[in-house]
Amino acid sequence: MRGTTAALAALFLMSVPAASNEIQVVDDPGGRIVDRMVQIEIANKTNAQFQIIGEYCHSSCTMLLGADDVCISPDTMFGFHGPHRFKRVKMTVDEFDRQSASLSRYYPHPIRNWFMSKARFAGPDELLFVSGEYLIGLGIKECV
Repeated sequence: MRGTTAALAALFLMSVPAASNEIQVVDDPGGRIVDRMVQIEIANKTNAQFQIIGEYCHSSCTMLLGADDVCISPDTMFGFHGPHRFKRVKMTVDEFDRQSASLSRYYPHPIRNWFMSKARFAGPDELLFVSGEYLIGLGIKECV
């Protein structure tokens, strides 16, 4: 696992220009949660800012909202869903609750509360959408 994490970290750092502390996120469909956790950890340690400026940010991309420094476009559509297992194997209720709580820690409080009460119940194929404009109204910083 450490080798995978190190490789991901190296790839991520190679994708960021050396003189830049800005990471532009454009049209991100999501991906593996563990990969996103590593991306957020590295960005936080290097004081990088995520700029979510594309048309959409879905699934694990929404975890970036909880990074130390993030700004978003009011025009970006954010698609949320709850946790699920590989190949959609059903989780127990306890596992679903634990995974939901773990995932929710990546969101700022107003989004965390909404995620836990509503969005986590959406399956991976049925995203719940909110606009960047709505999230800015909840306190997420707008990119200028």
